[in-house]
Amino acid sequence: MTQNSKIFLENAPIGVFDSGIGGLTVLKALQRHFPEESYIYLGDTARLPYGTKSPETVARYATSLAQELINYHVKAIVIACNTASTHGLSAVKALADDIPVIGMIEPASLAASKATKNKHIAVMATFGTIKSGAYTKSLLNFVPDCKISPIACQMLVALAEEGWVDGTIPRSIIHQYLDPIFNQENAPDTIILGCTHFPVFEHLLRDILGMSVTFINSGEAASFHLSEHLKEASQKKIGGVKFFVTDDPLRFAENAIKFYDETLKPEDVTLIDIKG
Repeated sequence: MTQNSKIFLENAPIGVFDSGIGGLTVLKALQRHFPEESYIYLGDTARLPYGTKSPETVARYATSLAQELINYHVKAIVIACNTASTHGLSAVKALADDIPVIGMIEPASLAASKATKNKHIAVMATFGTIKSGAYTKSLLNFVPDCKISPIACQMLVALAEEGWVDGTIPRSIIHQYLDPIFNQENAPDTIILGCTHFPVFEHLLRDILGMSVTFINSGEAASFHLSEHLKEASQKKIGGVKFFVTDDPLRFAENAIKFYDETLKPEDVTLIDIKG
């Protein structure tokens, strides 16, 4: 590697893509762990939700987004969407060639397998992710005798996007989802937040489940995984994020504060057209 190419690699951005806006929780985690890096965030707001699409369609969408990021010469790609990670990871890795590609499933499963003491892990995710069995398969690769309790929490996605993350309504719904799993002997001691929308409920989940349960944030887990794959980390703070969406930049900017620490203005978000 020449000196010029090394400098270019150090200064290249990290690409992050999601089906929409929930992936901002992953971007927030990445920025917390790698504040010196710059980022490109791409939300496929024109084609969401991915959870209702066929695996083949999700894989096609994922590769089209990855190609857009590759065109920006990113040095790594993070698939900040559990559905796209489930159905599109292999295709994106093949497309990206030697660019590291990090999904949500394996890093979160590895973190949970290290955290659990009683080998009982709960997985909160969307119906599509649960139906795919991706987390169950991944967890059993790490802990073959693990007991896994998958919980499809589809309603929480809508609540998160509406900003209803406190109060009696989300608390009641969380109880409906979790009580059958946790009100038993040998309840899970670890829970994976297997949807990028769900970290916004972590404060409420901790209040309900208590401190004895370990929470695995898929964005945080992906950040640790990424640190092992970055060949050249930036040695100076270049920072900043460029935001791109495939539809309605105004709505994206208005809703970003629900998932991201910073307020975005419509002019911060660029509309682009993705083919494929």
